[in-house]
Amino acid sequence: MATPLTACIIGAGPSGFTTAKRLKDEGVSFDVFEMSDDVGGTWYFNNPNGKSACYESLHIDTSKWRLAFEDYPVPADWPDFPHHSQLLAYFRSYVDHFDLRPHITFNTAVTRAARTDDGRWAVTLSTGETRTYDVLFVANGHHWDPRYPDYPGTFSGAAFHAHDYRSPFAPIDLRGKKVVVVGMG
Repeated sequence: MATPLTACIIGAGPSGFTTAKRLKDEGVSFDVFEMSDDVGGTWYFNNPNGKSACYESLHIDTSKWRLAFEDYPVPADWPDFPHHSQLLAYFRSYVDHFDLRPHITFNTAVTRAARTDDGRWAVTLSTGETRTYDVLFVANGHHWDPRYPDYPGTFSGAAFHAHDYRSPFAPIDLRGKKVVVVGMG
């Protein structure tokens, strides 16, 4: 009889927790490691891990019917383009509905993942512990690492990446100021 597979999922945003749901459905043993204190990833406004680009007035630009999980419908009374707080509540509800929370270790980052000689994955955690898995799913998103262009010349005004924008008042008060946005990402 073959040894059952073990899986590691990095990140408990929507890609991470839906991967966890599918693994649970298939009876695969898995652990999820989330560097924050809750699920939601980039949709977690003021996420204490500092990696979320979510801002105060953010609404998703995808219809509620297109973003819904096939096995867990969104509330019918939602607006067509929900606010980030509604998405986060939906994500939390999904995780709790499918009892995924016990599989998630919060406030724990994966600091290193490397192949072992036998083809498995040695996963080192921010706690210093290393665990070995057969399969590794990297679901840490792509909005957490802002890229800064290099332009010639100097600029003496306030400048920040859109990743750091939270509201017209944070990270700086923009009222009464001329603002230029560089880029279209």
